[in-house]
Amino acid sequence: MKKTKDIGIGRGPLLLAIIIVGVAFSHTPLAQYLTRLGMDFTLPYVVQGDRQATDVVMVVIDEVTHRTPPFTETPEVAWTPFLGDVIQAVDQAGAAAIGLDMIYPKTLSGPDLLPGYDRPFISALFSVGRAGRLVLGETRLSDQTISPYQGQVLAVGGRKNVSPLQLTPDGDGIVRSYPSHFTQDDGSRVLSFANELVARAGKPTRDTAFLLDYVTPLALPAYRLSDLRTCFAEGKELGDRFRDKIVLIGVTLDVEDRHIASNRFVEENQTKATALDCAAPVVTGAARIHRQSVPGVSIHARAVQTILAGQSPQLLTAPSTYFITGVFLLLLGGLYLRIPPVGGFVLLGIVLALLWYAAILQLAQFKVLPYIPWAICAVLSYILLYTYRVFFENKEKRWIRHAFRHYLSPALVDQLTEDPSLLKLGGERRHVAVLFLDLAGFTKASEILADKPELLVAELNRYLAEMANIIEAHGGYVDKFIGDAVMGIWGAPVMTENPEDAAAKAALACQQAMVSMNKRRANPYIQGMRIGLNAGEAVVGNMGSEQRFNYTAVGDPVNLAARLESANKNYGTTILAGEDFVAHLSGDVQRREIDFVKVQGREAPVHIYEITGVGDGDEGARTPRIVASFAAARAHYLAQNFETAEAEFVKLVQADHAAEIYIERCRAYRANPPGPAWDGSHQLETK
Repeated sequence: MKKTKDIGIGRGPLLLAIIIVGVAFSHTPLAQYLTRLGMDFTLPYVVQGDRQATDVVMVVIDEVTHRTPPFTETPEVAWTPFLGDVIQAVDQAGAAAIGLDMIYPKTLSGPDLLPGYDRPFISALFSVGRAGRLVLGETRLSDQTISPYQGQVLAVGGRKNVSPLQLTPDGDGIVRSYPSHFTQDDGSRVLSFANELVARAGKPTRDTAFLLDYVTPLALPAYRLSDLRTCFAEGKELGDRFRDKIVLIGVTLDVEDRHIASNRFVEENQTKATALDCAAPVVTGAARIHRQSVPGVSIHARAVQTILAGQSPQLLTAPSTYFITGVFLLLLGGLYLRIPPVGGFVLLGIVLALLWYAAILQLAQFKVLPYIPWAICAVLSYILLYTYRVFFENKEKRWIRHAFRHYLSPALVDQLTEDPSLLKLGGERRHVAVLFLDLAGFTKASEILADKPELLVAELNRYLAEMANIIEAHGGYVDKFIGDAVMGIWGAPVMTENPEDAAAKAALACQQAMVSMNKRRANPYIQGMRIGLNAGEAVVGNMGSEQRFNYTAVGDPVNLAARLESANKNYGTTILAGEDFVAHLSGDVQRREIDFVKVQGREAPVHIYEITGVGDGDEGARTPRIVASFAAARAHYLAQNFETAEAEFVKLVQADHAAEIYIERCRAYRANPPGPAWDGSHQLETK
């Protein structure tokens, strides 16, 4: 073996390699995340001094509000008249814009409840909203949007006065930035909640996402909803507290709508309500302990102030990061190569302290230094260079590789012991069966349990755990959980004999388990599920980045399975499968053809089927009479005998919800016949 000096490898090439790697690392997603994380640790040392005035005001619902009459004896859903009074009071006080960070998707004003109960609230929405000074909020949960009650939307002036409330936390769940816009399902862009309020106040908005300004200490006023309502009811003036201000109304309770933001380590990061002279004094109780989470309304308020001030913390540009990192490592590495290890260790300590101090000084000037990535580079440079000097001087160059941690399913771990090459990025084509399972009624359960997040999570975990166990018991691989949904794969990473049969039986077992679980519960929050199945050639393997990836499947079979899961809503079915899946099923799995549809992204129509049971005695199977009657009615439909088909489907509608969609089609085709070239297909629409 030749020695290192014989092949020309020495300190210079090693230092150059460290610089190249350090520069490349300095702008990776991991380094960017560490840079943003570092901002959290330096903020407590920056946010000091006198608090600055702001044109943003919050109206909050806190624990004191809940203890104040008439709120204390009134359910929250019945607070809308009080809220209407406060909106009117704030508007009359001269507010520039009002944002409601609360959603009332239900109303007590129904004909069977309390007609006209919401009139003060609706009146406030009408007068203030149609004047362009009020914005309601809505939010996205799973695949559903939770919006205000339709009557409220109409009163406020339509959807132009409704804005998304979603926050955009980083991968670690910390809210550090705020979006400027959101893209709707139809491709249109709408302003984010804070941006919309700023626009309503006639101020310039932001065009791109931005880091929230938690650097500036703010005297952000907050007043209790109960105090404002008392002042309004007694006809007392609110003074100039709201004149020309942007006002946000929201909840600051300890258990509702809370998020961890980048000011989590700042001592005074909680919203404190100021008592009004026109309201009765209240006892607020003992001082609260420090909490990392903050109310969502305070984040929106901080975003509004960040936009109004026109300044927010800025990350270094990529060229600047590359240049500074390269010069830093060159100078530091040169010193490491000239002084002994102990001196290098002292130098490292000094450098780390200087990086920390510089980060604090720069953040005070709204510049975010990547001091954690630089500190990592400094430490690793010390280790590598001194390891080289002490142990590998004049020896062959060796490369140090870093291992990544991966969260893998037991099935994948077993196969990795036989074939570690699976950990490499890449994939292969393989025949797989795919299952998408989504819990029906989860959005409603989320609304019911909105004030009990721990119970909601427990309910979700109870169902998902049972479904995951069934998938694995039938030889499947639980690919991922997507909110209240599960994706399962058969045929990868472990080969499965007849994956379609295994997937179909797993789907039916999940359906039966849901029934059994709900029978054991007096009032189940989640009523059912929807399952989509498909099979075919897909690309399977580890996909993602070098830092984080997941063993999954992608391709047309996967996309169709996901669409079929959602399509169950159209047909009133529980399990739908594609024709490629059904083609490989054994005879004991009962199925019936439900439709012939065109799917967006596919040229040829596809036959889809309902999976109804296993074996002739399966209790979940459709009766032979229903299946035969549906098939006969559908035959008339395909023959364009729409009048006869409609009559047959009408007979089935009570026993078979799938008949409803055909009745609608028959009536439409009777009015506008499809013509002789019609192949019987229909565009698949997912709700």
